[in-house]
Amino acid sequence: MVKRIPIPEDVTVVVLDLDGTVYRKPRMPLYMICRQWCHLPSLIAERRWRKAQRLALKTDSPMPPMPVSGQWYRQSYLPAMVRIIADHYHTQEWLQPLLDECRQRHVKVVILSDYESVQEKLQALDIDASAFDTILSTGDYGTIKPDPRLGDILKGAINNAALDWRHVLFIGDREDTDGLLAKILGAQFILV
Repeated sequence: MVKRIPIPEDVTVVVLDLDGTVYRKPRMPLYMICRQWCHLPSLIAERRWRKAQRLALKTDSPMPPMPVSGQWYRQSYLPAMVRIIADHYHTQEWLQPLLDECRQRHVKVVILSDYESVQEKLQALDIDASAFDTILSTGDYGTIKPDPRLGDILKGAINNAALDWRHVLFIGDREDTDGLLAKILGAQFILV
């Protein structure tokens, strides 16, 4: 288990993925099925939609519309995920030392999540949201990682249009999303 993540000296911004990175999420699909059993077709459709979004990015096709009710997604799915996080998960050991080092070195820290309700998830994990300079959800922009447009969104969110991607470190749990976005932008990447 990783206890510390070293931050290279040239890094000025750290971009953290939330789900699966800041906290590990074993058995999350099982917990979601148990909590949302009566909505199983919607759960399956949501999973397929996320895969279809990534395929659309790879093939440069239009992003598919969400196939489930937005009301169910916001009022049932996301709150269920937050409750599961509060009941079953905790932050990785390396998170607080990383945040402390970033604060000490004046390195900006950004959360970039593919799921909404980021503030609520941080609260469920007992993480002070003020530890982050910027908190973003790709869903707020109608996209998903590794969409290259997220580079401009990140630059705007941290007020740095001249950001040099070589000085940005992405930390994530997926090579095909977090890692690929870092590669596309020319940033550094650590897989956890």
